[in-house]
Amino acid sequence: MRSKLLRSMFLVPVVFALGIGAASALDQTNGTGKTHEGASLGFNAKANLRGNITYTSHDGTGFQIKCRDGLTRYQNQRPTANGHLRTRVTATCTDKSGTTVYVEIYFVDRGEPGDRDVIRAFFTYDPAFALNANGDPDVFLTRCNNGTVITEGCSDRGIIGKGNVQIHRGPAAQRATRVARGKS
Repeated sequence: MRSKLLRSMFLVPVVFALGIGAASALDQTNGTGKTHEGASLGFNAKANLRGNITYTSHDGTGFQIKCRDGLTRYQNQRPTANGHLRTRVTATCTDKSGTTVYVEIYFVDRGEPGDRDVIRAFFTYDPAFALNANGDPDVFLTRCNNGTVITEGCSDRGIIGKGNVQIHRGPAAQRATRVARGKS
């Protein structure tokens, strides 16, 4: 009897922890495509802060950002007025020369086939804006993929072309979304 009690006292927290990990792993945003400014973007961001983001410009400057499990925040946002899912991801990444770049990307999944999905990407070299790259005024002064070397930061916002944004939400996030929209 005592061994069964001890076993259950050990197993319950383990099963609970595994369940929490599995539920958060279900929340993720992934896809690929050409950004509004013509750069290539590939991403797989998960709520457990694992994932990768790659942004490559095609303007001859060699501006390229790579994030390998450098995610610092994954946030499900309220759906749009039309019910489209949205997420916000921040990450600490590196550029082609290995310099640290802080990234903030907003994703909107407007359904299939994905030809109306939207991203808003902000890149800054200023550590003061590590968790809020879109708060850096320099990112609004420069469009990414514009033919000039990026030294302060840049932004790329608009509809994804030749690609797709997929936002997957686990059961807990789906319930929270329904409650936020007034449905149960």
